[in-house]
Amino acid sequence: MFETKDLGIYITSNLSWSLQATKCANKANSVLGFVRRTVGPKNPDLSSKLYKSLLRPILEYSSPVWSPHLKKDIATLEKVQRRASRFALGTTANDMSYEDRLKRLKWPTLEKRRTLSSLTECYKTINGLNCLNPHEFFSFADKYRPLRSNHRFKLKTKSAKLNCYKHSFFLSSHC
Repeated sequence: MFETKDLGIYITSNLSWSLQATKCANKANSVLGFVRRTVGPKNPDLSSKLYKSLLRPILEYSSPVWSPHLKKDIATLEKVQRRASRFALGTTANDMSYEDRLKRLKWPTLEKRRTLSSLTECYKTINGLNCLNPHEFFSFADKYRPLRSNHRFKLKTKSAKLNCYKHSFFLSSHC
């Protein structure tokens, strides 16, 4: 299998994002270890701010492009946030559930943040706020009738046979 790194994203010859998710999680885990050794335990405010400024950007870098669709890749990334939430609150795995820790820290799941990022990128593309031509990437509905469920930005769902295309940004974006 051939792999290359372009603009900080690992691309493989089979267009799987597993390598990117693994490399991303490894880098974030090493930064989390550095923060742990430097800051020490039981300072939730500082730990939360450090997570948001140092770790989360690593986990979310260019996520609309490579957003994982395999459960194992999603779990690999969420595992880093699980560890960071335990560290931020100074708890162990059995003290509090992951969802309760996220609520207490007011952190959304990484999957929700990736979805929001994809929606933001979709909005920017459709409204011409970036340099992409929306007609090159999206198929708009042919018929427009002014109803509540119909609008001029309604997108057609394309069919895809390959997983690498089926789970790409342009088919899986939730516009």
